[in-house]
Amino acid sequence: MARLIVGLDIGTSAVRAAEIDTSKSTPVLLTYGQVGLPPGSLVDGEIRDSTSVAEAIEKLWKNGQFTKSSVIVGIAGLRAITREIDLPFVPDDEVESAVRFHSEEVIPFPPEQTLLSSQILSDYTNDEGAKMRRVLVAAAHVDLVNGVIETVERAGLSVEGVDLTSSALVRAIGDHDGSDQPEAIVSIGAGLSVVVVHQNGRPQFVRTIGSGGNITTAAISASLDIPIMDAEALKYRLGEDSHQVQAAERIAQTSMLELVDEIRNSIQYFASLPGRLPVSQVLVTGGGSELFGLLDMLESQVRIPVHIRSSLERVDISKLGLSQEQMDTVAPVLSSPIGLALPEPDKAVKKFNLLPPEVAQKVRTKRIQDRVLVGSIVFLALLVVFGGWKYVKVHNEQNSVDALNANIASLNAQVPKYDLVVAANDAYTKGVARRASVLNSAVDWPLALSSLISITPASAAVQSSNGSQIATGASAAASGAASGAATGTHSAAIGSMNLDVKGPGPSLSISEAWINAISGSQYFANPLQGATTVNTDSSISFPFEISITPNASLSKNASLR
Repeated sequence: MARLIVGLDIGTSAVRAAEIDTSKSTPVLLTYGQVGLPPGSLVDGEIRDSTSVAEAIEKLWKNGQFTKSSVIVGIAGLRAITREIDLPFVPDDEVESAVRFHSEEVIPFPPEQTLLSSQILSDYTNDEGAKMRRVLVAAAHVDLVNGVIETVERAGLSVEGVDLTSSALVRAIGDHDGSDQPEAIVSIGAGLSVVVVHQNGRPQFVRTIGSGGNITTAAISASLDIPIMDAEALKYRLGEDSHQVQAAERIAQTSMLELVDEIRNSIQYFASLPGRLPVSQVLVTGGGSELFGLLDMLESQVRIPVHIRSSLERVDISKLGLSQEQMDTVAPVLSSPIGLALPEPDKAVKKFNLLPPEVAQKVRTKRIQDRVLVGSIVFLALLVVFGGWKYVKVHNEQNSVDALNANIASLNAQVPKYDLVVAANDAYTKGVARRASVLNSAVDWPLALSSLISITPASAAVQSSNGSQIATGASAAASGAASGAATGTHSAAIGSMNLDVKGPGPSLSISEAWINAISGSQYFANPLQGATTVNTDSSISFPFEISITPNASLSKNASLR
């Protein structure tokens, strides 16, 4: 069964999304898209113009072919950080509480305005012999997260997860080959650049630099006294042999050097931390990585290998039919949305989720409602099919009676003999009796279904159902006697239904509600509950058998005639 996840990246210059089927061994990229943003819509990772961003997201969904309206959104900036915390060993289910207790020492935001999520990195014994846990903590200011969620919901979507862009980059382009050698990933955007150092897929150091490709555009615009749009176009012509381009290239070198210095200092700072291994290589992505001469300048400064890495290598893109030129164009800007949609390579590690508790509860409620709705539709469809089959059966019986009437009329007209008339009349009488028998013992399933839906307790969910008709005639008497002797549930019934019910636990109030609902119905009787099962989410499930009374027969209701 397909599991579709949509990653949404709100960047300085554009909003971008990618929808991925994560149920395959190699995740499948189904669709993607981007829509540009006006300057100033996003500053330092925080939304300043919610209207423009919401309109861009709405346009992205309108023009794209996204099948889901729920997304995992990424955040970055000075108010979205990661920290390592060493804790005295606590069980897995107590880690979150312990992290919140100790986080005040390392998280610079007020505790009441901080959202936290954690991943266990390792267990170890310290010098004093005490067992410890090293935990990676993601933290974000609640105002940053709420601003993103409100904007996305304003565009008509819902947020099912909030992750760090840095973690998404590691999933999208980082090496996960089991090597213990740290690796640096640099994403150069328009207004922000993110440096993340990871070790075998686990972030060890993250820094957000408040500049990107826009500083080069601004420098060219100011020095050559040309509009920003012209400077942006000129920036991507660097390397051409013309006087204006060469002048722009000299200006760009200075601005790029400032950004390269920040990236180098970040990597060197990580290397200076106690107990850290040297960084093996630098992987570069993002729209700003395409600046002419930037990679060579960076490699000369950090003195370790620097490579461009495409996030499209991590997914199956065969369904998209992209040319090599198209892949080269979109790969640098899709790293974040692809990484947001991808699962963690290690299934034992849960993704960061900085979704506020009240929003998470709303997402869970909606998911349950959607599942109940789907189950109800399937249940209705099955009962409609079954009811249709019964309708055809009754209709055939009616046709048989009509045919007998026609035969009688023909015999009366063509062979006016007493014995033939008597025989025809007997046949007619038997047909009418047979029809009456069918109608008396046949269950009016649409009526039974609508009545069952109307009395179903509001908190209950029917997972599956099975209805059956009790045989008619002599076999019915024998079957009813045997069934009544065995269970006592079918002695005065024309049918039965077996249901699998799920409801809130751990008490049995939902079971009592079912029994009370059946007792007050004229169409059902003899409720019989099976063994109760307590589910992992504290809800309970149990089988439930009810008899269908003659009040629900076709002869009394005739909704299918």
